[in-house]
Amino acid sequence: MVRSLRDEPVLVLDCQATGASPAHGHLLELGWCVLPCADAPATASSTVVALPPGAEIPGIVRALTGLVPEDLAGAPTAASAWAQLCAAAAPGTPAIVHFARFEQSFLGPLHAELAPQQPFPFELLCTHEIGRRLLPGLPRMGLRALAGYFGHGEGELRRSGAHVLATAFVWRHLVAALAEHGVDTLASLRAWLQREPTRARKREYPMPRERRLQLPDRPGVYRMLRHGGDVLYVGKARSLRRRVNTYFQKQHGIPERTLQLLSQARDLDVTVVATPLEAALLEADEIKRLDPPFNVALKASGRAAWFADAGLTEVVAAGDAGHREGPLGSAWPLRRIAALREGLAIAEDPEQAAARQQALRLALGRPDATLLDDATLGAGVAAFVRERGVVALDRAALLRLGAQLWREHRAAVASATRDDDEALDEPEAAEEAPAAIERPWTAPDVAAALADSVRALAHAVRRAALLRALADATVAFVDDGIARTLVLAGGVVVATEPGPAHPRRDDAALDLPAYDRLRVLATELRRVLDQGGLALVRSAHARPLGGARLRRALEWI
Repeated sequence: MVRSLRDEPVLVLDCQATGASPAHGHLLELGWCVLPCADAPATASSTVVALPPGAEIPGIVRALTGLVPEDLAGAPTAASAWAQLCAAAAPGTPAIVHFARFEQSFLGPLHAELAPQQPFPFELLCTHEIGRRLLPGLPRMGLRALAGYFGHGEGELRRSGAHVLATAFVWRHLVAALAEHGVDTLASLRAWLQREPTRARKREYPMPRERRLQLPDRPGVYRMLRHGGDVLYVGKARSLRRRVNTYFQKQHGIPERTLQLLSQARDLDVTVVATPLEAALLEADEIKRLDPPFNVALKASGRAAWFADAGLTEVVAAGDAGHREGPLGSAWPLRRIAALREGLAIAEDPEQAAARQQALRLALGRPDATLLDDATLGAGVAAFVRERGVVALDRAALLRLGAQLWREHRAAVASATRDDDEALDEPEAAEEAPAAIERPWTAPDVAAALADSVRALAHAVRRAALLRALADATVAFVDDGIARTLVLAGGVVVATEPGPAHPRRDDAALDLPAYDRLRVLATELRRVLDQGGLALVRSAHARPLGGARLRRALEWI
C-alpha cells in the first residue's frame, strides 16, 4: 500500500557551521527530529560539534547563534555527532531540510569520509525549493520568512533545535499545500520536483490589497500581523493609508528586513488617534507592550534608564536619593568621562604610566593595542587638553565644554532628510558607543574621540533636564492644524484635557518606558515647531517653555 505524503515518516535535520561552505568553515551544530507523520508533534534533539584544532567561531556566527567557545567544551567530534544523528532514523528515510544544498555541502563529504563505500543514508527534500515552487511570488523564502508566512511564531531562529522545529512546522503546511496540487505521495513529489518551476512576474504579498487600501487617511498606529495574529511590527503614521501602502509600492531598493516582514504580514490592526504626535507616543508604548520581532528601536531588551550623582562621577541603572541626574539613555558617556578624569589625574611619570594609559584607553573604549600605540595615545590626549583648554573636568567645566562641542557638531552636520514615520525605528547607536576605528589611530583621532565623549555626556545631561521638565507637565500643541493638550505625571500621559496642577514626582521614579515616551514627545514637539505648528509646556519642574525658549531646549534632543 502506498503511503500518503502526510503519513510518510521523515527525518527533519539542520546544521550550523562556521562558514558558508566546507572550504570556508566547519560543522558547528547538528539538530534533528524524527516525525512519524507530518502532523506529529515535533521534539528536536541537537548537539554542538567540536571544532578542529586552531579553528574558532567567527564573530558573526557568535552573534547569529549565541554560541561561544565555552559552549564547545566536551563537545563530540563531527564524526560522533553524525553517527548519533544517523542512528535516529533508518537509511533511506526522507530528510526534510530547509535549503538542503547547505546541509549537503557539509554532511555529504563528512559521510563519504567516514563511510566511503556506503551511499548517503537519507534522501534530502528541500523545503526552500518546494516553497519556491508553491509560492513563486513570495518576496522571501528563507526559513524565518516561510515559517512566519504559515504562522510560526516561536521566537528567534538562532540554534539548530529551533531551526528543526520551524522546518517541521513548514513541512506540515507544505504537505497540505502540495495535496491541493494533487501531490500527495513521495513518488508524486519527486516527479513534481522534476518539472520546470513557475516563475512569478512580480512579488505577491500575503496581505490582501483591499485590506490596506481601506485604511483611514488619519494619524495612528498600525500593527502588522502574521497568520494566527502574532504582531510582527508596530509603526506610527501621519496617514495610516499612505504609510502602510508605501511598503507595497516599490519594486526595487526594498531593505531585506522589510521583505522578510512583508513575506509574513497577512493582516493589520490599527488604532486611530487625533495627531501624529499622539501616534508616536502610542507607538513607543505598544512596542514595549508587544515586543514585536521586527522593531529595532524603543524595545526594552538590554536597555535601562540611567541616573548619575550630582557631580557626574558615577551612574546607576535606577535612580535614588543620591543619583537624581537623569534619566539618561546610556551609561557609557559618564563611564568614559570618569576614566578620562582618572587618567588625567595620574601624574605623567614612568612609575604611573601603565595605570594612566589603562584609564585613558578605557576612556576611548579600550582600542586594540595593535591599532593604538602608547605614544599616539599620549599625543592625542595632549592635543585634546591643549586644543580644548582642559584644566579641570568638574561638572561645570564638562557641561560648558560639552555645550561648545555640541554647537560645533550641530553647525558641522546638516540634518539628514528622513521619513518621519521611520525616524525613531533605529537604535540609539550614537548613545551606545562611538564609531569604532578599524585602522591605526592617529593623535587627532584620539582628541576627536575624547571630545565626542564630552559632547555626548553634556548632550545626555541637558536632554535629561528637558525630559524631567516634561515628566510632570501640561503640554499644549497644534499639530497638523489640530489643537491638543496632554497632561503628564511621572512621564505618563494621564489626561488629554487641562486639569488641576499635578504634584511634583520623584525624578528617580522615571523608568525606561517613561524615558522613551518623553524622548519621543520631545522629538515630536521639535517636529511640530519645525513644521510651523505651536507648542507650550507648563512644567511642575521648571519655568514655562514656549517660543524661542522651547526651541533652544529642544535643540538637545
